[in-house]
Amino acid sequence: MLAVLRAAGALDPRGRPGEVGAVTIAAYIASPGEPDTAAVRAAVRAAGGRVLLPVPLPGRDLGWVLDEGSYAPDPALPVRVPIGPELGRGAPCLIEQAATLVLAPALAVDRSGARLGQGGGFYDTLLAQLAQHVAAARPIGVLAVVHDDEVLAPGMIPRDAHDMPVGAALTPAGIVRLGPA
Repeated sequence: MLAVLRAAGALDPRGRPGEVGAVTIAAYIASPGEPDTAAVRAAVRAAGGRVLLPVPLPGRDLGWVLDEGSYAPDPALPVRVPIGPELGRGAPCLIEQAATLVLAPALAVDRSGARLGQGGGFYDTLLAQLAQHVAAARPIGVLAVVHDDEVLAPGMIPRDAHDMPVGAALTPAGIVRLGPA
């Protein structure tokens, strides 16, 4: 996955393919069965970049903590969370921290841009916040992270009014552009 992001220039704020650059990204700690983001997170940190990891909060909000390599089980959900002080919450924190990319977990996406999450609504909330806040700031790229066989035909995932479409998916084989043809 890291090689795919490098080749696409998705990790370099200067747009030079093949380089990671000192960027800030929002990622997550993969649960069993999800594509692993550990190599991407480690490469960004090794290049002098910062990785923000989510902590689930009440109200389907996400707090963001700097990834420094210490994690603990979440007391309420079957995920691991970073240990450290909260930098802020939701999309406003990502904007304040100058994040350029969000790696969003997903069970599947379809080629029309519909994303199927885990059902908790945390990333649905975040994506809606990003859509509202980014217009006033600067674009933050969003990649739904899935396995290759989790990219489905258009229209296979139902989308409700609150579901925000994603424009691309990151798979082990590459970046798949999504949305209207």
